[in-house]
Amino acid sequence: MAAKPIWNYIPPALIALNTLLVAENWYLRPQSARVWFVVLLVLSAMTLALALVSREPKEGATRRDAGGSVRRGIVTAGLILAISLGAKLAMALAAVHYDDIALRATMAIGGAFLAVTGNAIPKTLTPLATLDCDPAKVQAVQRFAGWIWALAGLAVAIAWLTLPIHLGEAMSFLLLPSAILVTVGQAVWLRRAKPSVL
Repeated sequence: MAAKPIWNYIPPALIALNTLLVAENWYLRPQSARVWFVVLLVLSAMTLALALVSREPKEGATRRDAGGSVRRGIVTAGLILAISLGAKLAMALAAVHYDDIALRATMAIGGAFLAVTGNAIPKTLTPLATLDCDPAKVQAVQRFAGWIWALAGLAVAIAWLTLPIHLGEAMSFLLLPSAILVTVGQAVWLRRAKPSVL
């Protein structure tokens, strides 16, 4: 029996850490019981998703990719929750006096997630037999979308780490819808483009 890679232990560790953070926050601030209950529901859903992915057989490449995507999603959500809950706990213990730390860190992680996702877009291989368009154009659109999302994600992360909150919000509301519109525009252009005839 082969040893599991360390990556397999990170999602359950983050779920356990977040459960402990919720318990501590709930103990220190019982007046926010509804919020803590909702977070526990989210953690339960993450645990269920992880259990389902772990039980599936790993013979197909598609299933391995799906399982990896679920684990990456759980790690991203787990990091966002851990930072947010940790900041709330630190404020409840009066260890930190800045109430915007959780928001800044959460948005910066969200931007980093978008940048990593953008980096993965061009590496996604679509079988050529299933394409109705020119494969070269599909690859060009995937590269362009990857650059758009990687740069938008980095810009959002940097904005939330360096700018005042109102400017970070403005940058997010400017960059993310713009990236969506450009990506959708490229997809529409690709669908309308005729395949090139050799």
